[in-house]
Amino acid sequence: MNTRTFLGAAALCLVAGPLLAHADTKAKPAVSGDKPKAAATTAQPPMDAKAMEEMMMKAAAPGPRHELLKKLAGEWNTTVSWTMDPSQPQQETKSTSVVTTLMEGRFCQEQASGEMMGRPFTGMGITGYDNVLQKYVGTWIDNFGTGIMTSEGVPDETGKVINWTWQYPDPMTGKVSKGRMVTRFLDDNKRTFEMFGAGPDGKEMKMMTITYERKM
Repeated sequence: MNTRTFLGAAALCLVAGPLLAHADTKAKPAVSGDKPKAAATTAQPPMDAKAMEEMMMKAAAPGPRHELLKKLAGEWNTTVSWTMDPSQPQQETKSTSVVTTLMEGRFCQEQASGEMMGRPFTGMGITGYDNVLQKYVGTWIDNFGTGIMTSEGVPDETGKVINWTWQYPDPMTGKVSKGRMVTRFLDDNKRTFEMFGAGPDGKEMKMMTITYERKM
């Protein structure tokens, strides 16, 4: 959350809170013939401005999960194995990836470039850890489509494996496709990424594996 957004949100809450509280408790004039109504429930007092600021700052503060994102910064060589048909052999391509951190380490951006199906490929992803949702969150776009893939990930107890769910508008069906992904951090210089989705028979299949190795 940038400073302007934080101040704007805080100002809105500070103004709206007392106004809404006042509106809820303001007495309405009696109308002749009206039946007596039960006493209204006491309105909750507006949150203390200091407490609200502390909550917002806590939600915005980078934590241990963001340290993992910072470690991804750098240049990577990638090996991509993929198939759209499990009965066919995997195809393999080489590409590169550059990862930079954004917003004081709250997010990281990946820019990938290479070749796929004989065509130049470029893609970009944004990944972060949402303190409110307590999940990793991500988006991905590339020059092979006009849709945006969104994903949410939950780390295991070690923090070295993230299990994701993803969804993307499928150009073949016109509907939203869903699946899962797994990121495994082998060490600070190597990780793997696996993507699973529905195959031609509707059963889950591994669609892609990417191995990242840091350029030394």
